[in-house]
Amino acid sequence: MMKKRLNYFLVLILIQSSFYTYAQKESLIGLWEIQKVEVGEDNMTPVAKWTKINTDGTYQSGNGWLQNSQGQWNYDHKNKMYSATDSLDIFDEFGGFIVSFDQNKMFWEREEEGMQVTVTLEAIQELPMAPADYLEGMWKLIDITDKGESVLNAFDKDHKHKLFVRWDRIYINFSPEGNKLTGYWHINGHKPNITLLPHQEGEKAESWTIEVNKKDLIMRGISDTNRTIERKYVRSNTF
Repeated sequence: MMKKRLNYFLVLILIQSSFYTYAQKESLIGLWEIQKVEVGEDNMTPVAKWTKINTDGTYQSGNGWLQNSQGQWNYDHKNKMYSATDSLDIFDEFGGFIVSFDQNKMFWEREEEGMQVTVTLEAIQELPMAPADYLEGMWKLIDITDKGESVLNAFDKDHKHKLFVRWDRIYINFSPEGNKLTGYWHINGHKPNITLLPHQEGEKAESWTIEVNKKDLIMRGISDTNRTIERKYVRSNTF
């Protein structure tokens, strides 16, 4: 009788242990947004960064609606270490992350070049939108100020100026005179800053910090040539 009870408890312990290991693995599964990346004392959090960890051992990662990596992942249950191998990217020389959880948050920790790295992730249901995702589309200029003073009427008294931001990183500036000025747009991966790189000779590249949502866009100059200028746009559904 004693032997049967002992065997029963051993089986129960093994079942509980297996369930705990499975639960640990399953808690990794899902869609996660990276809320914070701390490298030493620096905040290196990317914009709208996410990763999706799948039950079949694959993962995808991206920023906003843009997926930019995929590959295989592995979890070392004994050491609580998560590691991922990108199918196209450079080998990660720093190895995996020690994983811990707190409610709907997950934490990854490791050391890189003598500095402590801590990544905070939160479980989400949908892909986060980055400023680049909101930017795409047509925008109509409704106000422009220089050193806080409105100069819109002198610049565009008939409100004909529009900015078309295309998904392929091309922008088109429709001037009040009917001209089209084109170029490339590039957005910073860690800050809401955009740089416009004109195609036309003699035109200088300019950078702006932006606030953007579904309806409104504000651009504040941060280059030497536009530092005193602020532009306000509203989304337009016509050319």
